[in-house]
Amino acid sequence: MTTRDETFGIGIGELFRAGVAGVRARPLALAVSAAATLGTYLAFRLPAQAASVRGEAMRSLVLDLTGLLLAGMVALPWYSISLAVARGEEIDLTRVLTLPRLAAQAVASFWFWAGALLGLRYLYGIPALVVLVLYAFHGFAVADGAPSGLRALGTSVRLGEGRRVGIFAIACLFLLLNLVGAIALGTGVDALSVAVTAVALLVTTNVTMVAGARLYLALERDP
Repeated sequence: MTTRDETFGIGIGELFRAGVAGVRARPLALAVSAAATLGTYLAFRLPAQAASVRGEAMRSLVLDLTGLLLAGMVALPWYSISLAVARGEEIDLTRVLTLPRLAAQAVASFWFWAGALLGLRYLYGIPALVVLVLYAFHGFAVADGAPSGLRALGTSVRLGEGRRVGIFAIACLFLLLNLVGAIALGTGVDALSVAVTAVALLVTTNVTMVAGARLYLALERDP
């Protein structure tokens, strides 16, 4: 991640500027797709947390994995919109809202999230970080036309070759930005803090999604 040309073909500042510009260009489409994805995840995360508190570890795991899998499938339009915005193209969801694309996303999401959840349980969560770094681009690859979910995972691995440390660093920056989006909850959980957090996350998650799409495109052009 030393220079623009040596690692990614794009600077970190340019990535974030692309993310901000993308949110400004297509705020409604991005917000709707983000809300659908995050809402699907929360619909399962909350009961999974309740099951965990009751000591029902297996039920909690199944609920979490189900929620992440469904959220991953719901996120397919989000990936597609982010790619279109990063490319400066018109949004066209007809290409991704097909059974083959949804099936590919289901397969890729299952292996990604199963690996991440299991990885969180061992060696202080380090395996989950490995999964993230290896397969971070699977959703963009599916939305971009990968013929199968497994091929999308393989594409993500290929794009990250020789760039793992840099991708991990960028992922940490994306995480930090989204944590800033949730900072209002630190003042206490009430209607106002939840509303402020929801609006902030709709902005920060979309900035990181469009920035991620821009990074994916840069890596595709300079493998």
